[in-house]
Amino acid sequence: MAQTLRHRSTLRLWVLGGLSVLGAGYLGYKLYQLQVTPDPRLALAFKQEHYQTVPVDLPRRTVSDRNGTTLAIDQPAYDVILHPPMLERQAKLLAEQKKQDVGSITRLLRNQLADQLAMATGLSPSTFAQKLQSKRKTVVLTRHVSQSARTRILAIRLDLALKKKVRPEGFEFTARHRRIYPDQGNSAALVGFLTPEDKGLFGVEQKYESVLQLRPGVNHPVQITKAGIPLPEGIPAELMANPADSHLALTIDMRLQRAARLALEKGAKANSVTRGTAIVLDPKTGEILALAVTPTFDNNHVLHGKKQFGNWAVTDIYEPGSTFKPINVAIALTAGTITPNTYVYDEGQMKFGRFTVSNYDHQGRGSLSVTQVLMFSDNIGMIKLMKTMKPRDYLAHLENLGLRGKSGIDLPGENRALLASKFSFVNYPAVPATTAFGQGVALTPIQLIRLHGAIANGGMLVEPRIVRGLEDSDGRLVNVRDRIKPVPHSPRRVFSPEAAKAVQDMMFHVVQDGTGKPARIPGYAVGGKTGTAQKANIGGHGYLKGKKITSFVAYLPARDPKYVVLVVLDEPKSENAFGSTTAAPIAREICQELIAYAHLLPTMPIAKKPSAQP
Repeated sequence: MAQTLRHRSTLRLWVLGGLSVLGAGYLGYKLYQLQVTPDPRLALAFKQEHYQTVPVDLPRRTVSDRNGTTLAIDQPAYDVILHPPMLERQAKLLAEQKKQDVGSITRLLRNQLADQLAMATGLSPSTFAQKLQSKRKTVVLTRHVSQSARTRILAIRLDLALKKKVRPEGFEFTARHRRIYPDQGNSAALVGFLTPEDKGLFGVEQKYESVLQLRPGVNHPVQITKAGIPLPEGIPAELMANPADSHLALTIDMRLQRAARLALEKGAKANSVTRGTAIVLDPKTGEILALAVTPTFDNNHVLHGKKQFGNWAVTDIYEPGSTFKPINVAIALTAGTITPNTYVYDEGQMKFGRFTVSNYDHQGRGSLSVTQVLMFSDNIGMIKLMKTMKPRDYLAHLENLGLRGKSGIDLPGENRALLASKFSFVNYPAVPATTAFGQGVALTPIQLIRLHGAIANGGMLVEPRIVRGLEDSDGRLVNVRDRIKPVPHSPRRVFSPEAAKAVQDMMFHVVQDGTGKPARIPGYAVGGKTGTAQKANIGGHGYLKGKKITSFVAYLPARDPKYVVLVVLDEPKSENAFGSTTAAPIAREICQELIAYAHLLPTMPIAKKPSAQP
């Protein structure tokens, strides 16, 4: 009997022990489940209790020049929101106090409020008049007003013939950011601006939208305490990002940018041009140090009237004329079909079927060296130099220069260069003949200065760029995944070093003794080439009667240049308009600024200033 009881007690202990182990195991399993795979309902309840959704409006990154001068920056701003029902209720109460018609009081209130809002914001009363009549519960009156404008709006008091002025009801302000451009238009075409929806349009604002834009969305959940205070560790990293930690640094130098713009605008006004551009390039790195266009605009006020917002130096192609001749000479020298000692004979004109080609002055100059062909900008001489190459080979060299594609500059809207078809180039002699003196080929000013950069740097084709990259406060480049490319494609050789050096020397003589004399600077060796071309009917046929494009390209110094300057003027209307008389003086003024900027020392005896020649 006692043995049976002991057996039963032992069995109970084993059963209880087993149940305890199973219970503990089950409890552990459930705890594990809650930690690793929590119940969605519990997770939602926790999130609702411990997280709060907050509106997000992070500022865009700042844009600066290569020296840190601010070109675009976000400042605190506000959207002005009105709740019309509250305004109507106020009008109804006022009408009851004055014992007047509600409709007349409402109209008076709206009219006075529209006038006061216009005074506070600098906009017209009509901007607000229609919105104040809205039947919606909420209406946005205007966006991106400054802190001072917000203060003025809050101070509005309406005189409704009462004992005291009335403060209008129903206003609400949503904190945002407003894009400011302190440069006031000097670099507007490069930088671009923002749409009312805060999207970049034109320039680097558009090209680098994903880099500049830090706003992850309209709302974002943030972990909070029981008192509703956000926990620092609960704030996502993107909301803690400080745009001041890095800024988008451009390659331009605002000192050179302002100098180029002033020189360009002065020359454009003197010659009554339709538009113009002036570009400064570092030929070794491909960095654009200045890129001015006229007409331009103030990117702080882009909605006020119609303006030309695009950067035509990047987007529009034209036939370069004689500024393309040095490119052709470099091609022939590289191909080995001519040497610097080659001579050709200029009869003054050449016939190609029913077409006759002549020099700009319709004169023949007899025997000419390659240098003299460039010095006198001789069309017939250029045709004969390029006839030393087979058309098929000549075309292959042009295509190797990228003259059916783009330069790759990091600005939006770049157009492709145009060349005649292979069939036309090979089978119609007039096509390579006109290409020899810079007509029949079309490219953008950026693409042309890139080709001259290849001559200036010893023969390497370098991708031009306008952005250095994202830089921290110490000027060090910051890696931002694949969204930005601070280093351009690897340069590739397109001209032999000997050919590039020879053309540099020839362009020195163009300025010293040829058509480029107006670009001479006493004591300094400047190289250059003039250009005067009929204006092609791009997209159509032939040329526009009586219209031309004048240009000048300068190398400073002439040999082993540190800078290349290109000036292009569209449709100059001044008398006797040539590249030498219109564009060369502008390039000369920019080169003088470069001399002071880079502290270049004189390398030549100072002679008397020459008289200008076309």
